Amino acid sequence: MKYIKNAFIAILILFSLIYTFDLNYIIKGIRVVYLNGYSTVFIDDNKYFDTVEVETSNNPEPWIKHINYNQKNTSKIFDEFNSKMETAAFIIIENDSILTEKYYNGYDENSVINSFSMAKTLIYVTLAKAIEEGYIKSLEQKVVDFIPELKGEFASEVRVIDLASMHSGMEWTEPSLNPFSVLSKTYFVKDLNKLILDQPFVEKPGIKFQYSSGNTQILSILIERATGEKITDYFSKHFWKKMNAEQNAIWQLDSYESGNAKAFCCFSTNARDLSRMGKLYLNNGNWNGQQLVDSNFIKTSFTTIDSPIYGIGIWVDNYKGYEIGMMRGHLGQYVMFIPEINLIISRFGRKYTEKGIIEITEDTYIYIDEALRITGN
Repeated sequence: MKYIKNAFIAILILFSLIYTFDLNYIIKGIRVVYLNGYSTVFIDDNKYFDTVEVETSNNPEPWIKHINYNQKNTSKIFDEFNSKMETAAFIIIENDSILTEKYYNGYDENSVINSFSMAKTLIYVTLAKAIEEGYIKSLEQKVVDFIPELKGEFASEVRVIDLASMHSGMEWTEPSLNPFSVLSKTYFVKDLNKLILDQPFVEKPGIKFQYSSGNTQILSILIERATGEKITDYFSKHFWKKMNAEQNAIWQLDSYESGNAKAFCCFSTNARDLSRMGKLYLNNGNWNGQQLVDSNFIKTSFTTIDSPIYGIGIWVDNYKGYEIGMMRGHLGQYVMFIPEINLIISRFGRKYTEKGIIEITEDTYIYIDEALRITGN
């Protein structure tokens, strides 16, 4: 009887703390992550969140299959590695044609997978379009012109480019295993934009690189205020529809009530469709003869400031003499593109070889090496 009484008291204290300190997001995090047997968010988590569809056109355009489609097998060692990493999809696209395509662990070409932080690249091209259309003057414009309620000593100095290049000086820690951190809250709170706008800018912007999902969410707020459109609709209109994706995509929301897209992550689609972003970058913003975004913005995105591997909206690297651009997401979601040989390498899955967030992980090179072997490069 005493044990039951103590347990009841402990539960009351727990729920009192949750209510007092507004920790309801922790309950959702436990329900979504831990009760599903995971230790972090996962690639199939869309069904646990409110979402909005990102519409494609009425004329979907499938990828062309290469004349040698799937004729050269992936190596046994590579397949064993994919089994270990719980890969879902691996695709090689050469000269706009799918050369190699493999799916694992029950996934297929129609599987909708959370791309996590690869969404940051989508926000950058959307920003570039908003600048091109005149809604935003330039990358040098001050963010407070659109969001005057920014907080912190240096809020009035932050430029659009500071957010896009991760040099804003926002108070932020990423990654973070602390369940009480702002980063943890971003995934589960019901009003994401309110949370993000409470984060102060505590260091002089334009000086130090610090990867921050908060920067991308602020950019999304800015674009929505500048254009008067939801980020999901604006991206759909200018990119997803014009690239003739085969499926409508899904973008997670904080809640239907608030209606804010998790712009820093959580754009979900199939591996083939998201690989289209690689083609867009390889062709400097041109899609089958139509310039979807100014080529100068695409070229500028490869420019690094004080981070050797982060440009503007994309990660960059030099490997085996090739300049490589890449979209990267949690747990090893990748769309990599190599302009010199017109090659796209996409990988989606449940695991990756972990390193610090501003390092290129070893698994990345394994996928690149296999693609170079298969293509003879």
